[in-house]
Amino acid sequence: MRYVSLFSGIEAASVAWGPLGYEPMAFAEVDPFACAVLAERFPGVPNLGDVTEIDWGEFVREHGRPDVVVGGSPCQSFSVAGDRTGLDGASGLMWEYVRAVRELVPLWVVWENVPGALSSTHGEDFGCLLRELDALGYGLAWRVLDAQFFGLAQRRERVFVVGRLGDVERPCEVLLDAEGLRRDPEPSREKRASLAAGAGRGPACAGFKWHVGAAAQGVGMEAEQSPTIEATKPPAVLDLTGGEAQASRVYGSEGIAPSLRAHGSGGNDLKVLCMTDTQPHTTVSGEMCGALSMTMAKDPPVVMVGGEDGPVSD
Repeated sequence: MRYVSLFSGIEAASVAWGPLGYEPMAFAEVDPFACAVLAERFPGVPNLGDVTEIDWGEFVREHGRPDVVVGGSPCQSFSVAGDRTGLDGASGLMWEYVRAVRELVPLWVVWENVPGALSSTHGEDFGCLLRELDALGYGLAWRVLDAQFFGLAQRRERVFVVGRLGDVERPCEVLLDAEGLRRDPEPSREKRASLAAGAGRGPACAGFKWHVGAAAQGVGMEAEQSPTIEATKPPAVLDLTGGEAQASRVYGSEGIAPSLRAHGSGGNDLKVLCMTDTQPHTTVSGEMCGALSMTMAKDPPVVMVGGEDGPVSD
């Protein structure tokens, strides 16, 4: 199977289809970072650039027709987190996907986007896509899929449209296979536990058994909370009574600690948690026990440090 990928990004389609033996004929991407990734990972595949400027007729004359056209056109104005301007906004590039299908005439089409595309302009925008592809002769099926059911510890719902030229049954077989339909999804708490077990990791690997949260009424142990940080030994506690100035001097400018994993005498790999002693508003950002930021400057911070051999007091 040979395919053309539009709005390619860093090529999720190729990651999925490469092991199946699918061959990319061309990409279409303009973002500089994504283009650099494509050039590095797929040096033999041409990047056609701006999808609005591609002459697909010329492409067919030079390379032939692809078996599949795949693309996730911009979602910004479809998304419920965006301005919801639909096809009048950035998501209007959906029409370029339709143009490519019309001129390339592939056997299969695959279109992906956020679930907000289904309700954008009261469903009319999604209806436009279906009507256009139907008029081109494609039988269509669509379904919302969630990444958490495909081996990823992340809830990430996306709507997928699959079409085949002159055939309505095959797209249904692809997306609506009875063995692939989940009828009894786990509740979120059980789902988190099963994903953590499958990854071979647990809260203890983070380094602490203490966290700050509203239900804990300050600093304390509370399971299944975020951030939850656990360890097998209680941490040492250092009260920086010098306040914000001392925190800045010890941990960096403006009270922010970019990375504390290797902070300590002898370069030990320490587990560090930074929070205030009275407010549950300090945040842990980035990798656990990596980047920590103190958001309550009016309170002297409390830093809890634990090493591989137990608590560290200095």
